[in-house]
Amino acid sequence: MSVRILATADIHIGRCPTKVPDPEDTRRFSCARMWQAIVERAIQEKVDLVTLSGDIVDHDNRFFEATGPLEAGLAKLAAAGIHTYAVSGNHDYDVLPRIVDAVGTDHFHLLGRDGRWEQTEFIRDGQPLLRIHGWSFPANHVLTSPLASWKASIDDDLPVVGLLHADLDVPDSRYAPVSRGELESRDLTMWLLGHVHRPQLWQAPAGPAVLYPGSPQAMDPGETGRHGPWLIEVHGRHDVTASPIALSKVRYAELTVDLSDQETKEEFDSHLIDCTGEHLTDIANDGGPLEYVSLRIDLTGRTLLCGQVDGFSEPLREQFERTVGQVTARIDKVTNNTQPLIDLEELALKHDPPGILAQTLLQLQSEQTDDHLATLLHDAHQKQREVFHASAYGSIGDDKAPDVPATRHGLIRQGTLLLDRLLAEERSI
Repeated sequence: MSVRILATADIHIGRCPTKVPDPEDTRRFSCARMWQAIVERAIQEKVDLVTLSGDIVDHDNRFFEATGPLEAGLAKLAAAGIHTYAVSGNHDYDVLPRIVDAVGTDHFHLLGRDGRWEQTEFIRDGQPLLRIHGWSFPANHVLTSPLASWKASIDDDLPVVGLLHADLDVPDSRYAPVSRGELESRDLTMWLLGHVHRPQLWQAPAGPAVLYPGSPQAMDPGETGRHGPWLIEVHGRHDVTASPIALSKVRYAELTVDLSDQETKEEFDSHLIDCTGEHLTDIANDGGPLEYVSLRIDLTGRTLLCGQVDGFSEPLREQFERTVGQVTARIDKVTNNTQPLIDLEELALKHDPPGILAQTLLQLQSEQTDDHLATLLHDAHQKQREVFHASAYGSIGDDKAPDVPATRHGLIRQGTLLLDRLLAEERSI
């Protein structure tokens, strides 16, 4: 007999999606509301069980905020005869056990407390149909693979699912590093992982399937694409199917717009409207209860407008809003990666200021820098890091610290814009 599972992870009850300008929408799109939607979908799909692969609650300071929604959802699942199996992650290693102990239900099973592997069986009508192995975070950091302490032996034909919150193929991770090889060497039906917020599924011809369901509610611009729980159907020891269910009402999307053929402000506006309209139509037709799209646009191409694009795009974050069907979109960020219509090789043959700057840009692009340019790159990188780590900016932004390639890219970008300005001044004389 088959077993139907609704699998999810990284719900982070207590958080709300970022880049949503309307406070009321932010509350409507909260991770607690997503948990309610997951519960309702589980009942609608008539699944046998729900699995939660860690980080169900955002942090231990969310205890009271998370207890009510989590308890209500678990009670609703239990009333429908649906069991829930969970492990704790690095965010909720402390708070999830406390909530479980506080709310109490014989339909909710927290496996692997204190970092010790634990197994149980899902039984229907007196017959075991599925074995579940689970391991929970005992602290917020775990530097070694949880599979090092795996001692279970599997000697029958019962399908087996593993629940684990871990960082896959990141050997130096502080969050329970595991490798694909370790997972695939265990004779399981499927691994259901937590920690990585982007959904990923690996199904090899042999060995267990490995799934990161991802965060069901998209929460920030790093979590692009469709998000929601996954419907798993286990038909036998080595027979399993998995399909995503789009439930997130918020989507973070990226769009590249090539401006190579645009020469005027009017052409820029028209082209941007056309490109965003096509992109949003595709997203709106992708299914699910989607309501809001936060869009990041990357402007590219060699164009006469290169030096003017920043001015053209500056009002977009405040003024741009489009609705396609039930989906409303706003622009969160515009990145200008256009290039001027300049032949650097030809210009570099000259010995005037534009020619010298062209030579410098070619060196930066080729990454073959002399001592003088290496010093420039080093000094620029140090200055960027000083600004990044300045206390005045400590509480804003979620960007990563700039590395040397990022500094090189910034120098190329600013040098190119300077060259475009120099040439424009020469033409105007």
